Amino acid sequence: MASRYMRFDEVEDVLSSLGLLALCAPRVHKEPSYWKWAIISAHSALQGAMVCALNDTSGVSVLDKQSAREMREWFDKTTATPPKEKLAHFNTLLRRCCESKGQPLALSQAQLKDIKVLHDHFRNSFTHFVPQSWSIEKTGLPRIVGAAVDVTERLMAYPNVVHKLNGNKKHRLASYLGAIRTRL
Repeated sequence: MASRYMRFDEVEDVLSSLGLLALCAPRVHKEPSYWKWAIISAHSALQGAMVCALNDTSGVSVLDKQSAREMREWFDKTTATPPKEKLAHFNTLLRRCCESKGQPLALSQAQLKDIKVLHDHFRNSFTHFVPQSWSIEKTGLPRIVGAAVDVTERLMAYPNVVHKLNGNKKHRLASYLGAIRTRL
């Protein structure tokens, strides 16, 4: 009998985003409107992978500065209600990954540019869509989404992430990545 509950954590968030991208990827060539969901799911997977790679035992390394400060203060008090946590902005997470003392994420200029375009231009415009008509050249989209997928895969291979992947999750990760790459 299936459980009545869905269970999510930071790893499942990445896997479900990649799963959606794997479903969209074969459709984008015949139904271009699926690029919207490919872009959003690639962005979500990348952001989730950055969270997985940066997360520490306290959980404050992925929070914005004020939220992290409030959480550290709460840890010292441990009597009050915990403060509301606020995830750091996408670009802040990306910078933290690249500047990490433990395992810095090395990106080429082309990858960095593609990821910035994915976030700043496409994802934000799709997520916060205002009434408009928008024509998007499809030529660069496989490369841009592919850059996000490549970086997601690298981050999910970090030692502090790999230990959270059981056999089923490793299989799903590899399966989704393979399906995405063959269909984009």
